[in-house]
Amino acid sequence: MIKTNKSNVKTDNDSAAQPVVRFRSVLIGICVLAVCMVGPLVLVWTQSYINQVSLRIESKSEALAAVNSEITALGLECGRLSSTARIERMARSRGLEYPVSGQIEVWEVPMSRSGEVGLFAYLRQTFLGGDKSGGPL
Repeated sequence: MIKTNKSNVKTDNDSAAQPVVRFRSVLIGICVLAVCMVGPLVLVWTQSYINQVSLRIESKSEALAAVNSEITALGLECGRLSSTARIERMARSRGLEYPVSGQIEVWEVPMSRSGEVGLFAYLRQTFLGGDKSGGPL
């Protein structure tokens, strides 16, 4: 009987498998290299994006604070301008006085044909001439 050493004998399967194994090793190496190169770039881009968004948020917060302070100032100005005492001082300086009961008239605004009521009906009648009575003006 002849003994053969299987380790020394190369078959067709072994020779065909070696290029595939090499190709897989090269492909895995390329993937690892790509991850090593692209990974830091992604991290730097992410940090840059976060910094840009933070700066935009900060600028919007400053603009919002400026608008809120302007709203507060306008509210105070509105309160000052609509003060009853201020309006009474201005009326007295122009020679106006409180009306007596005989000077106060209540005007009824009739409903217009278009279905408008209140101020809009009054304005339409006054400016477009729908009211023939002359109105309060």
